[in-house]
Amino acid sequence: MKTVGLSLIVAVMTAMMVALPGCSKIYIIEWTENSGAGSQETDDSGDGTQDDGSGLGTNLVAFHASVESLNMTKSMSPISADTRVLVFAYHGSTDNATSTSAVARGTYIAQQAGTLTGDSGYKMLLSNGTFDFYAVSTNTSGIPPVFSNGISAKLVNGVDYLWWNLDNYDINGPQITVPIVLNHSATQISFEIDHGEGMYVQDIVSATITVSKPGAQMDLSTGVIPPATEYDSTPAQMGINGLKLQYTMLPLKTDQPMKLVLKLHANGEPDVKTYEVDVPVPDGELAAGNSYRFRAVIDADNVSFPQVGVSDWVDVDETGNPLYPH
Repeated sequence: MKTVGLSLIVAVMTAMMVALPGCSKIYIIEWTENSGAGSQETDDSGDGTQDDGSGLGTNLVAFHASVESLNMTKSMSPISADTRVLVFAYHGSTDNATSTSAVARGTYIAQQAGTLTGDSGYKMLLSNGTFDFYAVSTNTSGIPPVFSNGISAKLVNGVDYLWWNLDNYDINGPQITVPIVLNHSATQISFEIDHGEGMYVQDIVSATITVSKPGAQMDLSTGVIPPATEYDSTPAQMGINGLKLQYTMLPLKTDQPMKLVLKLHANGEPDVKTYEVDVPVPDGELAAGNSYRFRAVIDADNVSFPQVGVSDWVDVDETGNPLYPH
């Protein structure tokens, strides 16, 4: 039965190719249930995770990605190599599109200069028409979050969640490259430690900070992660680079200060000094997309914060250490 069915399909497709010489590229013959799906990290609850994740059109859609700094310079830089990006395509001009099934979705891996290559040979193939595109990433080689009906699984702290959207993009050619400009959906805090009067800070042994209670979920249609209104019960270890500290967390809205605990060596003394201080939350909010940089002055008995501002996002290395622009 299967042999007869396959022969019939091939015969029909061959007839179509003879009758329609302009349609010589018929991808259905080569398609299998798993081809083109790449390495997907979504479930099957209405978010476009049908088996034909490639889209089964004939227009090859490629992508290249950059990350935008929302503050200060408003600059863009190519996304780092090996970063994974999950891309969705929905029919354009559709209300609440992300709650329906996507036309196509696939996981990509960034190469040099921000070029995205489909994971496991994935290719997005779309028909002519207008499409809404969405992309998410953790700004690492890690797996992007799972989405169901346009809502992500519960999110965690310590992750630089990225998001992008482009509505009503016209696909009308055999090969099109779509630019992706990702924005930060989490928030970030960093500290620059300065010496107070009569103090010389040699090094930071450790630093912990109270962080947003995890569990918020991203809306794929907007990229919004609702802010937590309370702290997690467990503080987080901050990344340390010399006398600079950094941590990326979920957005937060609270009038209660953060608790910073510093352990450091100072003034050539072998003993570790411990400081436990309250850090005020600027205007009661650590907003999505913002990186807050505090100047922390260490005195003999206390820590003060004479300056805080919103700055460019602090990129981090593979160990979580902040890499400040020189």
